[in-house]
Amino acid sequence: MKTKSLFFAIFILSIFLVNPVSAEDEEREMPSFSEIALRIPGKLYIEQGNNQSVEIVAKSSTLKDIITEVKDRKLIIKFPNKRVFWKNFEPGKIEIFITVPEIDGLSVSGSGDIIAENEIKTRILDLGVSGSGDIVLEKLDAERVKAAISGSGDIIIKDGGIADDFSVSVSGSGDVKAGGFEVRDVVVRISGSGNSTVNSNGSVKARVAGSGSVYYKGNPSIDSSVAGSGRVKKL
Repeated sequence: MKTKSLFFAIFILSIFLVNPVSAEDEEREMPSFSEIALRIPGKLYIEQGNNQSVEIVAKSSTLKDIITEVKDRKLIIKFPNKRVFWKNFEPGKIEIFITVPEIDGLSVSGSGDIIAENEIKTRILDLGVSGSGDIVLEKLDAERVKAAISGSGDIIIKDGGIADDFSVSVSGSGDVKAGGFEVRDVVVRISGSGNSTVNSNGSVKARVAGSGSVYYKGNPSIDSSVAGSGRVKKL
């Protein structure tokens, strides 16, 4: 009897291993938005296009709990508050694919990531990370950009056109990596151990309190103040 029970248990386990919980995808119709706030642990892929669309891929039990709502043209993606405090809540892999005509703001709260694999064109863009998640932009064309980090996550702008103003604020251990994003004037404020890499041929105003550092490319005029072990250094 014990042998049969053991065989049956192994058989059932093998079914789950061979046929894991399959992911489902769901398209959601949303009002128009130009900002996105990701508040769940998943990967969000964003691109610009004429037709707005939102598609979420996750296991069914997770999919039904994901809330998407638009407030003041901001798309908020989150779980119900009760889920955040459940110890046994395992959402599994979550992927979100968004196409939107205009992008004015991207923010991450928690461990999620926002990734733009294609160029983003906009006039003003606000980027914010609170927690361990990242925002990664392959290429950015914008006039004015703000990047703010509170936590250990990073904001990465790999390439881009010449912007007029770039404002950076780092509070914590996260980094702003924008050495390939050419800017005229930059203002960087760091409090903590995070670093910032920028590229300017106009001016760099750097204020550092703590062990964080500002690294810059180009030949800008420098206005710097450092309190602590941090530094302002040309690359």
